Amino acid sequence: SGLGARADALIDQFRIRHVAHLKAGELSYGQQKLVDIAMAFMSEPDLVLLDEPCAGVNPMLVGGISKLLKELNQTRKGSFVVIEHNMDFVMDLCHRIMVMVEGQVLAIGTPEQIRGNKQVLDAYLGN
Repeated sequence: SGLGARADALIDQFRIRHVAHLKAGELSYGQQKLVDIAMAFMSEPDLVLLDEPCAGVNPMLVGGISKLLKELNQTRKGSFVVIEHNMDFVMDLCHRIMVMVEGQVLAIGTPEQIRGNKQVLDAYLGN
C-alpha cells in the first residue's frame, strides 16, 4: 500500500478517475482544484491548510468540494484550516469559524454564533 495505492484511492474518492490519464494543465480549473486538494491528503497529514478551495470554481462544484471535505473529515484523522470568502461554503462545512477584518480577529464561534454576531453582520453587510 504505497503511494500508488493511496493515489488510486484519492482519485476514486475525488471522482476524477475519468481524467486521471490527462496532464494537470489539460484539466478544467475545477478539476485542477480537486487534484490540488487530493494532493494535500497524499501524505496523510494531521493538518491540512486549504487556501480558498472555492475561488474561481464553478458554483456547481462548490457543493461537491464541501461534500468531499466532509467525507474526508469523517474517514481520516486530522483537521482542516480553510481560508475562504464563500460564506455559504464555510457555514456549511466548518464547525468553528474565525472571522477576520483587516488582519484582526473579529469573532470566533460556531456557524450559528457567527450568523448572529452583530459585529460580523455590521462588518460584512454594512448594517
